[in-house]
Amino acid sequence: MNLLFPWGLLLLLAIPVLIVIYIIKNKYKEKTVSSSYVWELSKKFLKKKNPLSTIANLLNLIVQCLCIAFLAFALSDPVLTFENGAENEVYILDASASMATLNQDGSTRLDAAKKAIKEDVEDAVNGTTFTLVVADSSSRALCRQISDKDVFKAFVDRVSLDMADSSLGDAMSLAQSLSSEGKGSHFLLYTDQELSQEPEGFDYFKVGDTTVNYAIEDLRLSCVEVEDVPSILLEADVLSYSGDATLEVDFTIDGNLVGTQKVDVKDNELTTVSLTLPDADGKYEAYSAIQAKITNEDDLASDSEYCLYDSSDFDTTNILIVSNSPFYFRSAFRALNRNGMKISYQEISPALYSLYAGSFGYDITIFDSYSPQKLPADSAVWLFNTGESIPDSGFYAQKAVTVEDPGIKAEYAQNTKDVLYQELTKNLIQRDITIKSYMRYTLTEDFTTILTYDNLPFVFAGRNALSQREIVFNFDLHDSDFPLLADFVTLMRNCINYSNPSILTEFNYKAHDVVTFSFPDVATSAKIVTPSNKEEYVEAQDIQSYVLEEVGTYQIEVSLLTGKTRTMKLYSAFPTSESKPLPVAEQAFKISLDSQATKAVRLFDAILPVAIVAALFLLTDWIIYSHEQF
Repeated sequence: MNLLFPWGLLLLLAIPVLIVIYIIKNKYKEKTVSSSYVWELSKKFLKKKNPLSTIANLLNLIVQCLCIAFLAFALSDPVLTFENGAENEVYILDASASMATLNQDGSTRLDAAKKAIKEDVEDAVNGTTFTLVVADSSSRALCRQISDKDVFKAFVDRVSLDMADSSLGDAMSLAQSLSSEGKGSHFLLYTDQELSQEPEGFDYFKVGDTTVNYAIEDLRLSCVEVEDVPSILLEADVLSYSGDATLEVDFTIDGNLVGTQKVDVKDNELTTVSLTLPDADGKYEAYSAIQAKITNEDDLASDSEYCLYDSSDFDTTNILIVSNSPFYFRSAFRALNRNGMKISYQEISPALYSLYAGSFGYDITIFDSYSPQKLPADSAVWLFNTGESIPDSGFYAQKAVTVEDPGIKAEYAQNTKDVLYQELTKNLIQRDITIKSYMRYTLTEDFTTILTYDNLPFVFAGRNALSQREIVFNFDLHDSDFPLLADFVTLMRNCINYSNPSILTEFNYKAHDVVTFSFPDVATSAKIVTPSNKEEYVEAQDIQSYVLEEVGTYQIEVSLLTGKTRTMKLYSAFPTSESKPLPVAEQAFKISLDSQATKAVRLFDAILPVAIVAALFLLTDWIIYSHEQF
């Protein structure tokens, strides 16, 4: 026997108190009577002075003590265990993405399963305990051995869809551990998955009365030429899980329907449906969003559409070049634009910059042979051959050094274990650079050295005192052969990727994928709007991770120091394996039950009426005793 509320036994302390009261309390009252009457009752009074001196009062005390003991026992909520009693029910509920499929009555499969569980709980015999195991991406016991039916049904109502792959195997393993620990005697599985063999050790309930489901697994865009006319090709991979069918697919670009295609598909066979659009004026190349959607009636609409988002609106790096001779920067950025990067740059002379020094709203500011009085607060900075010390730059300018022909050979440092060094030297040939003149700097911050000569840093990068990303070259590009080397353009690309990292590199994911955001220095906050319009925030500092828990379009809004906001979208697709759950092997769904396992009966509800009667008896008897007249 177990006591659910053992603190109720503290009521037993009332028994010794009751006995003491019986011993020390004399029950008489002062009353004026004739003397003969007093002598007549004196013997009777002396006998009743001790209440334990008579059998009647002794029985009264015993009955009162038994009432107190019975009340303490009832308040402790006893549970007896014995064979063939009430069950310790364990419900295993599948809450994976496929349970979002609609039934004929418009409810989801999860709703149907929850309704069936609550009906079964309502019919359970008194004394039954209930445990709920939820099978989703992180299977767990939501509650254990709840005896109150209403409380347990509230736990069932709390279960929501997890738009991820099912983990029934983990859930069944957890159920087996409950059986081994004696915390479960009857197991019930509610899922829409098919079992390949008969269940063993548990009852199996398959939910769902519909089977119509079609899905789109991928969407692609490519540029082609059709009869010498530039065109774009849209391709969507579609599937039918309901036998052979003819599917209609709508293609939409930026909210405008551009075509509908019909395609015949065979059961469970991936088929590609395509649409070609002439694009001589290039209007479709600058798309923001492309959507493909199956218009056939479908019981699981979440996997019947797919979106493709483009990053062109926010992937452009805006650069300000402060230089009197920006030729080499201009050449490098043009070459990078021809190779797929999006760089927008403006040129300004040092004299003009000095008149408007401050925040300009650029992602990167380059100072070439010019030392500003202060660094801009709203961008990463590149410093080339600055002849004077700059506050908060992280280094001091000592002196200019000119070397004799043919110059010195600066070489790449061997910081192979440094992450920043690896990032900036990625894909470089790393040939030595000939330099004819340079500035000698003393570093005050912890920078990573990229290029070095005679143990002096020639190119270094890191965070300055303002926590900005900073890259420093201690020489003028015109005084070296670096712009003539193949590494020059590649290093410029690496420097841009470091100074202004892409917030996102991918825009298509599956539900429960982890997205990695790389926030630039000028980011102040980041808000994520989920497909269900729930707003969440992540820290807009360096690299942050976020789990996509829903299916659909996420919108990310990044606020910048400049007052501007970058807005981007990404698509979280329905998990492919959940569109049509495959039959599961029987061994993953076997629960070994203990044949000697005991079952629980909770006695509190049964003895409660008796306890109430005992309490009333005790109260009545005590009142009569306390007011007895002598």
